[in-house]
Amino acid sequence: MPQFDRRTMMLMTGFGLLASAVPLPKVHAQPAPAGQTGTFLFADEFDGPAGSAPDPSKWSIAKARETIKNPVFWDRPENMGQYRDSREHVFLDGNSNLVIRATRNEDGKYVSGKVQGRWWGPINTTWEARIKLNCLTNGCWPAWWLMNDHPEVGGEVDLMEWYGNQDWPSGSTVHALLDGTSYATQPYPVDGAWHTWRMSWTDAGMYFWQDYVPGKEPYFEVPAHSIEHWPFNYPGYSMFPVLNLAVAGSGGGDPAGGDYPAEMLVDWVRVFAG
Repeated sequence: MPQFDRRTMMLMTGFGLLASAVPLPKVHAQPAPAGQTGTFLFADEFDGPAGSAPDPSKWSIAKARETIKNPVFWDRPENMGQYRDSREHVFLDGNSNLVIRATRNEDGKYVSGKVQGRWWGPINTTWEARIKLNCLTNGCWPAWWLMNDHPEVGGEVDLMEWYGNQDWPSGSTVHALLDGTSYATQPYPVDGAWHTWRMSWTDAGMYFWQDYVPGKEPYFEVPAHSIEHWPFNYPGYSMFPVLNLAVAGSGGGDPAGGDYPAEMLVDWVRVFAG
């Protein structure tokens, strides 16, 4: 993974670079037909025995936290929570949910988890996950996002992100670059109930929904090429899915007053054409 400083850049510059108001053609992508899982390009229902790891053919589990370039105080390695590939922090609950758990150890250190998809998806796809956040507390930083980590291409799409630092608004963001200098963002409420978070990625741009139903308008639209250095329409460009619950970092802030253990539950992840 590359070194990241885009959240540091957000802290310095704020959430001011909203997408252009240019209207996009309306899209209402339909889900794959019920019961026909073969129509999904990628899917995981997280079925499996309680306490087991997610399917290793679909997901890799992070063993450490990324290094942050130009770190602020909470980005420093000694202050950030760490990721571990352990069944205490990343596991299936036996009820068709992936659980990513953050804990506070007796020594005051924090540990949590992150999974990264092994599958890369192209343009003209719809990505969706059903998520419950039992982690809306100081220090936590849960996210459902997509990424291309090639250092010369970049690109990141945050379908849902919540910040325990109490300073940044939750919502969705499209990053053209990995350094946080070219992006469009839309604040949107995030709570602890079950919700689906969907993004349709088309030649015309990207469209975002919470709890999509046919005919519902997206709460966020980002026209193609409306952000400088837009990579998402490059021939052959693709991204992979990521789910994580970070502790501390610039987005999580100080976890000392938070309630731990804290958990992010994921019922399913689905990607289909259209």
